[in-house]
Amino acid sequence: MAVDFSIEQAEGYAVVRVFGSPSLAQFSAFIRRMAVESTRWPHGRGLFDLRGITTLRTVTDHVAIGTAVAEHLRHMRKIASLVPPERITGISRRVAQEGGVNLAVFVTEAEAIEWLLAD
Repeated sequence: MAVDFSIEQAEGYAVVRVFGSPSLAQFSAFIRRMAVESTRWPHGRGLFDLRGITTLRTVTDHVAIGTAVAEHLRHMRKIASLVPPERITGISRRVAQEGGVNLAVFVTEAEAIEWLLAD
């Protein structure tokens, strides 16, 4: 299954809710699509709710995702990633941050929004 997603504009940030069981190639294509979509967002802040993703659990996947985020989403001001607590490894976050992306990972939407809107 490919990646399914919805985008909504909230006050001060965009919310991208992501669902599916994508392969790494499909998720990488999704990141490239978000690179184009996010240039139209007025605030440069995005909350990516990844709790609906059921695949991409390996270290290799997380390194590749962090690399793709660093390559394609560096133009964004802030990115909050929302994941289930058992899926937090810190790998993709660290790789993205090393690539110049202001990204943080959260398990609650309220914490993610608070961080996104703080300057």
